Amino acid sequence: MREFRKTFPYLDISDLISWYSVFEGYPNLQDLHGESNLLQNIKSHILEKYQSLREDFRFSEDQTTQRDIEKLLRRVALGNRKSYSVLKNDISQIKSRDIYTTLYERGIIEKEHSREAPIERRKGQPIKKELRGYVIEDKIRFTRGFYRFWFTFVTPNTALLEEGRIEEVLEKIARELDRYTSLTFEYLSNELIHHQNSKEAIIESGSYWDRQIELDLLAKTERGVMIAGECKWKNQKICKNTLNKLQKKCDTLPFKVESYLLFSRSGFSNELKKSKDPKIRLYDLSDFERYFCD
Repeated sequence: MREFRKTFPYLDISDLISWYSVFEGYPNLQDLHGESNLLQNIKSHILEKYQSLREDFRFSEDQTTQRDIEKLLRRVALGNRKSYSVLKNDISQIKSRDIYTTLYERGIIEKEHSREAPIERRKGQPIKKELRGYVIEDKIRFTRGFYRFWFTFVTPNTALLEEGRIEEVLEKIARELDRYTSLTFEYLSNELIHHQNSKEAIIESGSYWDRQIELDLLAKTERGVMIAGECKWKNQKICKNTLNKLQKKCDTLPFKVESYLLFSRSGFSNELKKSKDPKIRLYDLSDFERYFCD
């Protein structure tokens, strides 16, 4: 996001993150209007230019293949991003593999590897019934914010856009924009801790998921200390209940979490700010501004 900021030095950190979540990877950043807000730029530079921009997402001359690719990418954008969940019976496995290869080679998507430990199989002990069909899944993520935005808001609304109902689509985007931006905030939080963890270096970080829980952030230091985090892109302060829920989720993990990080767009409750617990660290937008904007 540091490079992105060079184009928009006038944006405050909250707007910068929101703009980045939409326009990272947009082909004509220099055309965006600084005097207009984010929604106005989305309207002028994406929705009203839908017909020309869609050619950038033309992956096949075969219409059926193109539809299958768009269908798969919509599932990545709108679903849980788990690799097997994206695949449905309406696209064959062979064709799906070909599609994945095309999209990886074009730099549209990349794989986010699962960090879940394999199920331990002990000789002479049967696997529990509920685990027999369980498969550890990687996740798929878009390489650029603009790609994810396109398949979250544009391709699902092509019928409305072709009818000229741009304002209707824009209203949908306005309602969902904070929820959409929350994943970008999660990615940036993972990047931030590599530079804000003053005690020792982070050697591994990212989201974590297994068959029971999902964590926005799970990091490991060079000494093997495990750190868990929760990221909230909301217009309300994080309270102690968020920390309690995070700690409860971590209790199910097969290893000990020793430190907890909370990342908030809107700050924290007085109870959290007054906490003297050295295992808890709070990050607000000022921390993001110091790293990404200085």
